[in-house]
Amino acid sequence: MKERKTPKEMIKELLEKGELTMQELAKKLGVAPSQITRWLGSAEPRLAHFRKIEELYNEIITKEAV
Repeated sequence: MKERKTPKEMIKELLEKGELTMQELAKKLGVAPSQITRWLGSAEPRLAHFRKIEELYNEIITKEAV
């Protein structure tokens, strides 16, 4: 079974492999860039934001892997 990535892992991958800036990612997720910084630290996104992160990850990263 495929291991599920954490929001922090997905965000890092979106920034690195998805070639998005922190500002672009924040805009796509509907949050301030400072929120992305907090999520990359120790904060955890709320469920609604987690779903958006996962959706964007699947759209950008998973599609590239296929």
